[in-house]
Amino acid sequence: MGILDILDDGVEGSMLAMSRRSRVARLSAAALVGGLLAFYFGPRPAMLWGAANLACEGWLFYLQLTFKPTGNLATIRLRRIAPPAIFGCLWATMATLSAVHGVAAMKFAAILILFGMIIEGVRYAMVSPGGMLSMTLWPFSALVALTLLAPRFTVWDRAVSLVVMLGLIGYVADTVRTMRATAKALEHAQAEAQEASRAKSAFLAMMSHEVRTPMNGVLGLAHALRGTGLDARQTQYLDMIEESGHGLMTILNDVLDLSKVEAGKLELDIAPFDIRRSAAQIALVWSETARLKGLDLTLEVDPATPAWLAGDDARVRQILRNLVSNAVKFTETGRVTIHIAPGDAGGIVLSVSDTGAGLSPEQRDRLFTPFAQGDRTIARRFGGTGLGLTICRRLAGMMGGDISVASVEGEGATFTVTLALSATEAPEKAREAVAKLDLGGVRVLVVDDNEINQIVARAVLETAGALVAVAGDGHAALARLRVEDFDVVLMDVHMPGMDGVEAVRRIRAGEGGRVDVPVVALTADVMAGDAERLLARGFDDAHPKPIQPAGLLATVAAARRPAAACARGEPEARSLLTVG
Repeated sequence: MGILDILDDGVEGSMLAMSRRSRVARLSAAALVGGLLAFYFGPRPAMLWGAANLACEGWLFYLQLTFKPTGNLATIRLRRIAPPAIFGCLWATMATLSAVHGVAAMKFAAILILFGMIIEGVRYAMVSPGGMLSMTLWPFSALVALTLLAPRFTVWDRAVSLVVMLGLIGYVADTVRTMRATAKALEHAQAEAQEASRAKSAFLAMMSHEVRTPMNGVLGLAHALRGTGLDARQTQYLDMIEESGHGLMTILNDVLDLSKVEAGKLELDIAPFDIRRSAAQIALVWSETARLKGLDLTLEVDPATPAWLAGDDARVRQILRNLVSNAVKFTETGRVTIHIAPGDAGGIVLSVSDTGAGLSPEQRDRLFTPFAQGDRTIARRFGGTGLGLTICRRLAGMMGGDISVASVEGEGATFTVTLALSATEAPEKAREAVAKLDLGGVRVLVVDDNEINQIVARAVLETAGALVAVAGDGHAALARLRVEDFDVVLMDVHMPGMDGVEAVRRIRAGEGGRVDVPVVALTADVMAGDAERLLARGFDDAHPKPIQPAGLLATVAAARRPAAACARGEPEARSLLTVG
């Protein structure tokens, strides 16, 4: 390893981070030494010692405060090498003077301080051999100087001391080599783990797109088919198709939600919501399933529960929906009870109790482990991914709470969720009346390379009275936009030939008729930030696949209003339907 390799080693900023963590211990040791100096040498040396340490600590604090992970090579080397070198020089000088001029106790203390500096320097070898070398150079030099300058040492004594010193240097060098090899292995493993995480995210994004695109066709056409004349058996088959499709989407969403939480990309949308209304809707959704199984499903709300809470209504519903779903699924007879009450220490407490089979201690231990279920027969009997409770616990943690379970095997189970949600005022109601979604006469261009997706979008839009035209890629879309006028363009993002992003860029550049035509992205990309990225590329809004009929109609209605407003000279307004 050359001198430049030593100077340019380590991860930038790691030395400053380690110095920050050891500040309290360093100041405590400096104060102790200051007391010894004051006791043996008087107040003046102690004051000089304190002033020098405070100056060094102030400079180090400034470096930590102004640290940026970039800079020229000289600045990087200065940040890494200078602080330990100056501290090492200061402490080694103090120890050398104490050993030369002090009494026997101070001589012994000085030797201990120098060896302590060597130990501290070796600790820094984990992050930077260069920083370690700049710190330990001074105590080793001081030890050599004291050996050579000791007045009562004979030539033989000095020779023996220097040999011992060389042995100590060799031992420290071997220790540093081992520690640095371990640190490099950890850095390499961390880099591989980060790369694996990025690869997993890319795979999930691709998988989401590939699965959601055909599911858009399945669920969309099933919705369109329901509007045709069907007999009882066909309606039953259609119900099974939709139920299976939504079940597959639930599995896909569970996997994506877990990945978002693990990657720290899942964000909460905090807004006032009515917990009573949310719980009542979930109870209503599951009431028919419970009735068919002969179960009593009841909702109990403590009167002291705040009317409005500040939180993410969708994620609270997701937690409660998962718990109620599991309770109804795993209970054959008896009842399921949803109870909502304020917490003892603030917040809200949600609990779901059932009279099902209950859980053994072993099942409870692995209940919140990803992809794990109570026993091996559950997946065969009921299906599912085993991710629901894991996601619920992590969502609860993001809301400042937790989820726990109390259960006796054969006597049912009670899941309790605590959420740190504060009470808030009811939101102001919209002053303007919401117009009924009527797209009669609205011209919509659907751009998608998948014919099934075209049919689905056409079926949904034409039921609301829209006039729909289609194009198979970006080139065809631009050709139609040059000669025809459309109120809204629904643009698939991923297409062969010319994708949606490039097509929007050309539309905004004036290559496709009106540059201000509202363009809504139809995308199966549902990872965090995808919608914002598309809006930054020129899209006016984004709608996820599979298409949700009501949501698509609302999106198209919202997208055409800004165009009409702009024509009247009013400020443009855009809506954002966050993907995912």
